[in-house]
Amino acid sequence: MISRISNRSLDGILLIGLCALLCIAQSPSGAAQAPDSNVKILQPGVRVTQLAQHPDLVTPTGIQIDESGNLWVVACHTHFRPATYQGPENDEILVFDSQGKNRRVFYNKTKTTMQLLLGGDGWLYIAQRDRVLRVRDSDGDGVGDLEEPIATLETLADYPHNGLSGMTWHTDGGLIFSLGENFGKDWSLRGSDGGVLTGRGEGGVFHCTKQGRELRRIAKGFWNPFGLWMRDDGILFAAENDPGSRPPCRLLHVVEGGDYGFQYVYGSASVHPFVCWNGELRGTLGMIHSSGEGPCAVVGLGGGVMVPSWSNHCIDYYPLRWQGATLVSDKIELLRGSDMFRPVAMVRKNDREYYFTDWVSPSYELHGLGRLWKLEIDPEQATWIQRERVPATPEAALAERLRTGKGLTPQDQELPRLMAMIQGDDSFMKDAAQSALARIASEWGEDKFRSLSSPERLWSLVALRKRSEEHTSELQSRQYLVCRLL
Repeated sequence: MISRISNRSLDGILLIGLCALLCIAQSPSGAAQAPDSNVKILQPGVRVTQLAQHPDLVTPTGIQIDESGNLWVVACHTHFRPATYQGPENDEILVFDSQGKNRRVFYNKTKTTMQLLLGGDGWLYIAQRDRVLRVRDSDGDGVGDLEEPIATLETLADYPHNGLSGMTWHTDGGLIFSLGENFGKDWSLRGSDGGVLTGRGEGGVFHCTKQGRELRRIAKGFWNPFGLWMRDDGILFAAENDPGSRPPCRLLHVVEGGDYGFQYVYGSASVHPFVCWNGELRGTLGMIHSSGEGPCAVVGLGGGVMVPSWSNHCIDYYPLRWQGATLVSDKIELLRGSDMFRPVAMVRKNDREYYFTDWVSPSYELHGLGRLWKLEIDPEQATWIQRERVPATPEAALAERLRTGKGLTPQDQELPRLMAMIQGDDSFMKDAAQSALARIASEWGEDKFRSLSSPERLWSLVALRKRSEEHTSELQSRQYLVCRLL
């Protein structure tokens, strides 16, 4: 979901407003029939089936599937709640069977709940606007009764869906979660072990242990990376939920230490000279491909990913291929619905079966409507699928070694080689080489910096600034030294 509606005719706006008012007038327990979704299948081998709708499920956001095929869904009752709303006071974590039946409430103590994630260890992880927590059923009665905090956001902003939102699992077993632009307000993010990160309007993707310890920021420069997914080879994807003052939204390849160009401190206009959207500024990274507006999820399919679009009423497929040190794609539209079809969260069971939630109405206020869908892919008919994952290029493999410092040869770390990559044309390779240079330069003394040429000193400073969030006295002294020598 996004923070504006754009490119509508006056007649369209009036019609949407009328529909929204009619929807809001219904309570979650009412018997009104949701307006027709009019879903049109645009590619062969695609089938959608509605499994549930209001009053069993209203204004749904996150979704997960467990090993038994049960579907865990967030029913949000607190996202712009009108005075006349008659639903529960808190959001509900609902569990349905694989057919959308046998509904039960697992937990109902959170507000502005955006996403959930099953831990495979009895814990259910929940992201709400200002915290990430985990809940479990300790006595086996089917209701969550034990709660533990993972991360807490402290800020003055309280808009429902530009705070904490997306979640996915890291291949190292840790938790990845995201923070939106937060209207540019100062924020502090505290882990369960007391570790604190601070920031303002640049968004972020973060990592911590399953218990909320060792909190760190992976990357920054986002509007709202609402959809997150890490592939089993460690490639992290994000779907940006809003394009600021203009389209498009972005499907991103997120890398350690990456800066994706957006800072709300300069306002909501992505055209500001100090802000970029597709890697136009030095030191920033661009997108894999544009996405439909209001994307809230990324899920894998074959050698590509699917991304639902809330504003464009569609689900698209992106076959992925490597180009240098990053991924690129084309967009294939799989299905599209009416204005009353608003896909939000999505989860993969396997490459044949997927499930997704549907907000239904364009109204941001609670309106008592919602749907749960099953999406099926027949691989025999779906000729548009990229069947196999494209192997990483040598450039991508080198970039990963440079970022992590693992498996590097002495030749990889030679200063002339790093400087050549930093001044090359591949922005992801340049970024990775800067990460490697920052590790090396953080150990240099004054004599080494004096021996560098002026361009080498400048690039060393740029590289060191990539590690500025560490705030160590040694790192700050080296940055000051290089500035003095320039």
